Order: sequence, then C-alpha cells, then structure tokens
Amino acid sequence: MRFLLYYFLFRVFLGNPLLALLIITFIYLMVDRQFIGLLPDIFKPFKRKSRIKALKETVKLNPADVNAYKEIGQLYLEEKNYQEAINNFLKTLGKMGEYADIHFYLGKAFYLQGQHEKGKEELLQALSINSKVGYGEPYIYLLEAEIAGEKDRVEIKDLVEKIQRFGNPEILYKAGNILLKYDVQLGKELLKEAVETYKGIPRNFRKLHRRWAFFARLKLIKH
Repeated sequence: MRFLLYYFLFRVFLGNPLLALLIITFIYLMVDRQFIGLLPDIFKPFKRKSRIKALKETVKLNPADVNAYKEIGQLYLEEKNYQEAINNFLKTLGKMGEYADIHFYLGKAFYLQGQHEKGKEELLQALSINSKVGYGEPYIYLLEAEIAGEKDRVEIKDLVEKIQRFGNPEILYKAGNILLKYDVQLGKELLKEAVETYKGIPRNFRKLHRRWAFFARLKLIKH
C-alpha cells in the first residue's frame, strides 16, 4: 500500500509514471542498503572490477606482492570466475602456504568449479591448520559432498554439529538448504535454528544476517 501511495504522489508531482517508478525504486534500494540488507549491493560488481584493475597494475609493478594476488583471487571468486581465482591463489602458495585461508579459498574455488576432490583436499588442509577458518563455510562444501557421495550418517552428523557451533544464520541456512535433499526434518531444524539465531543477534548487527533469516523463513514455508 505504501509503495502505491508513494508512486501515486511522485507520479502526480512529476507527471511521468516511469520516472516516478525509477525514483521510488532507487530510494528503496538506498534504504535497503543502509538499513534493511535484503537486496545485494547493485554497485558491488563495478567496485569489484575497478579494484581488480588496480590490483593488476600493482602486481605488474611488483610481481612478488602475494597479498595482491590473494585479493585478486578473492574478487574473482566473488565474480564466480573460478579459474582466474585458482590461478591467482596458486601464485600465493609459495609464501602463504601455511595460511589456512589460502587453502580455504583455493579449495572453495576448486569445489565450485566442479573439481570436488581437489576442493575437498584443500578444504581439509585449511581446517587442519585452523578449524575456524571461513567461519564454518568449509563444512558446508564438505557436507554437500558427503550427501552427494557416501551419505555416511555419522560423518553427516559430525559435520552438522560442527556447523551448529558457529551459530551463524548464513551457514545454518545453507546447511539446512542442502540437508532438505537428504533429510527434510533435519534440514528444517537447521533452518529454524538460523531464524532463532538471527533473533538473538543484537539489533545493530542484524542487517548483516537479515537476508539469510528471510530466506530460511521462505524455505520453511515451502516445506
């Protein structure tokens, strides 16, 4: 109702229905970005491309800058350009091979590219260095791989328990979504936990997790 009211007011004021719709949409996007957090940042792809360009100039001047290669890899990973992400992460292994996050990012890129065994190997290596790396995200890929493969109930139970320890709505939602294909009841339990965990987060930090609680609620309605 509010949307229609604002649309009507802007349309009367501007005399142009298309311009009124564009302005209201832009205002909503800005409000969501600042206070709500349900929609993705529409400016992020442009910022990412600009940052990649700047970092490539950096490594041209200093090919030994492994931190720059790492950041380029992370940006390509966000862009879902997995091969470029892998290429850049591999360039960091010589000097940063003892860092858990490098193996995590490399494993994630391999896994999402479809090279699941290589991905699992790197993810397990990352977790052996630091079990908290990625705030529980490595366990999501390991859980998905186990459900798609051996379906070992003991292993799945162990992975779910590790995910639950992080108390992160995003990780709980993703795990619950994966589990729906294997055990609907267990999947729903994790989705409910994602919502309840979100409710317990201080209000100042809820924006970061709101979209995952929203997605969890939607999944619960469907199931």
